[in-house]
Amino acid sequence: MRGILLAFFIFTLNAVDGQGNLQFNQVINTAFTGTNTTPVTVPANKVWKIENCMLNTVSNTYAYMLYNGVYYNMRQQQSSAHNVNFPFWLAPGTTVTFGGNGGGSGGLVSIIEFNIIP
Repeated sequence: MRGILLAFFIFTLNAVDGQGNLQFNQVINTAFTGTNTTPVTVPANKVWKIENCMLNTVSNTYAYMLYNGVYYNMRQQQSSAHNVNFPFWLAPGTTVTFGGNGGGSGGLVSIIEFNIIP
């Protein structure tokens, strides 16, 4: 009986397919300004892994990501508060906007892009 159950589970696990594999494509370092309102969209058949966000001056107070209508604090100066736990994954077709504290200064977001291989 144990052998039949073991064979069943091995067969079942081999027959189950995932959604695909991820293959490294490129590193994207995208700059943004504090007044940025330009959304970016993850291309079809790609997945983005946001690794980090850096502010370009000490006068910036924060950087944010607008995702599904919600603002996420990505980096905050002079504070240990980082509300986004990196890495942050974005699915194909996801649209986000990166911005800062409203001034002309901004920062840099580091993203790893993967291809989805069926």
